[in-house]
Amino acid sequence: MNHTGRTLAAAVSLAAVVSLAVTACSAPASPAPAPRTEEQAAVLNWLAKTNAMWTSNDFAALDEITTAGMRTIYLAEKRQASLPSNASRQAFQLTGLSITIPCQAGRPAVFVAYADTDVFDLGPAMQPMAMVFERSDGRWKLAAAVNRPARGWPALCTEGAPPSAPPALAAADFAPELARVLTHATTGSAETTATAAPFAVNDFFAGSGSINAQAARQAGQNRRGGVSFTQGFTTTGNPTLALPLAGGRGFWMIGILTQTGHYASAAGLRAKTWPDGNQVASPRPVVVHHETDTFITTYAAIDPPRSAGATLTLDGFFGWPLSAVAG
Repeated sequence: MNHTGRTLAAAVSLAAVVSLAVTACSAPASPAPAPRTEEQAAVLNWLAKTNAMWTSNDFAALDEITTAGMRTIYLAEKRQASLPSNASRQAFQLTGLSITIPCQAGRPAVFVAYADTDVFDLGPAMQPMAMVFERSDGRWKLAAAVNRPARGWPALCTEGAPPSAPPALAAADFAPELARVLTHATTGSAETTATAAPFAVNDFFAGSGSINAQAARQAGQNRRGGVSFTQGFTTTGNPTLALPLAGGRGFWMIGILTQTGHYASAAGLRAKTWPDGNQVASPRPVVVHHETDTFITTYAAIDPPRSAGATLTLDGFFGWPLSAVAG
């Protein structure tokens, strides 16, 4: 795999949520006991095939180990893959692996692997991650990944049948509602209970590190430099994962969105960075009038049982740059 080199700070919500969702790697990486054999083998196979992509640009197994949003990420990396001049990339690591198989009807079709790994940081740092694998075409494939929330991993239901009580927000409505609320947040307007509904106004939406505050700062910097910057979220068509929580407390929803940011400069920009400090996409034209940045983003939320006034609490995040085009 190869990375675009552009930081996640290019999308303000990504930078804001990463700072809120990731805790120190010294804390326990996983909430479950020793992993099961079949699922452990699937995770180790995914790691080995990912290492082949990273160290040798061998993407032959891409469709064997990825599905849904993760397949989109791996395809983007394949299109821009190149080896360093010395071809000396070190293999990724994974430690503290444990497996949780959530309550589900019939044969298990999903499991969650918890571990510390540097796969999602492309080597520099080990991070505690939850990786959701789905059974597809007879294989276990990585579908989504989420950084550990500051409050820790939510406890999933692991025994018996899934809860019968419906969640406050149906899985099919999670991504569209989240896209709407996040798009409003990127205008920089202060969030209220009404505008954030059905999501709670927590640190994602309030305070100096929130999506709203960072969006307002970024917009102001660009506006003072004669540049307009707009952004928004859309759904991807990938189904939302609904993992039942222990004790009938609802579901851990994991949904995948696309985030797009657009810079525009009528006079043209000749600097190497936009006024907000974000680098102009490479290859950089001498005079840049427009740039479009596209990210794929994964958000997790606690979705309680349906009741009057029930709200969802965003509690996890993962983002990845797909493309940056300047012209």
